[in-house]
Amino acid sequence: MSGIFRFLLILPVFLVLSAWPAKAQTPPTIVEFWTKTDTLFLEVTLNAEMFLAGIDPETRQDFADDARYRELRRRVSSELEPEVRSFVKDWAETLRVELPGPARLSYEGVRIPIVGDTDTPRLSKLLLAAPLPEGASSLRLTWPEGHGPAVVKQQRVDAPYTGYLVAGEVSPLIPLQGGAALSPQQVLQVFLPKGLSRILPHGYHEIAIVLSLVFLTLSLRPLLAQMLFVSLGLIFGLALSVYGAVALPSAVASQALAAATLVLALWNLVLRRLTVFRLLAVFGAGLLCGITLSTSLARIGVPPDHLPPAIFGYAGGVLVALYAIAAVSFVISALIAGASERMRGRISVLASILIAGIAVYWLAEPLILS
Repeated sequence: MSGIFRFLLILPVFLVLSAWPAKAQTPPTIVEFWTKTDTLFLEVTLNAEMFLAGIDPETRQDFADDARYRELRRRVSSELEPEVRSFVKDWAETLRVELPGPARLSYEGVRIPIVGDTDTPRLSKLLLAAPLPEGASSLRLTWPEGHGPAVVKQQRVDAPYTGYLVAGEVSPLIPLQGGAALSPQQVLQVFLPKGLSRILPHGYHEIAIVLSLVFLTLSLRPLLAQMLFVSLGLIFGLALSVYGAVALPSAVASQALAAATLVLALWNLVLRRLTVFRLLAVFGAGLLCGITLSTSLARIGVPPDHLPPAIFGYAGGVLVALYAIAAVSFVISALIAGASERMRGRISVLASILIAGIAVYWLAEPLILS
């Protein structure tokens, strides 16, 4: 039996370590803008091959095997530049910049790195320019649909604006002379609801893990201790992934969370009390949750100058949702069981069996669908 416990404990850690070398997904596009005399400049750092292949990173996270993308990725800069120039003619019209009237963006050139490792996204720098109308004092930018998120950064002014836009979103009115910087408190306020919406209603794996914590003993103190450790693991894993220390492919992440859910649910059936090893396993599950959640945070786009408040704001939203689910589940189960320890045990066992069954289905789902 001790061998089984050791296996269950090290399984989440093994899954994380096995995925450690995985390549990170394409980061969000970065749009930097500044003014010089009577001209507005936009430097767009982007995965040009992804744009040229017509791939929307919000709907296709894993596109490395796309034939068109791989063919473009193997081209040297002199071969790719004409494609980019032709693409920009139409694309610049969808990238709406108001000054306050519509700006006429022109293509000024692109810097494309060497081919290098074709399995790694290549980030090119595209330069656009537009004449600045006399008396223009502010800018509003609309990021086009189908190109994922964009981080928008103002340059060469005091207190520059830094923010992000999802596809189809319009920026606030940004003063060209600066002063529109987001404060850490504003960043927290922006990312908190993003974390909430990630869990409700889409966080099935994270919810299943939290429910497996609730049904260990249906006692308040063990539940609070486990929620603390899963919270610490989630924040730590999210920070590790956002800062580029570790990455998980989406397919591996889904399987890893399903495996962690199965481990915790089966643990409830074998040893229905809180131990140090249980807390370590819960921390590992939280770590997996954080690493997985970083994928959705990356799709949203994180302002580079505000990483810590963005991480804590997003994690805070996720945890508020998870704590609310844990509280509701605990209260309902406690009301049904009343003062009967026997009934609490039955509820815990039945709920843990159900959670384990769902986790087994998630693990087998790729095989079933294939």
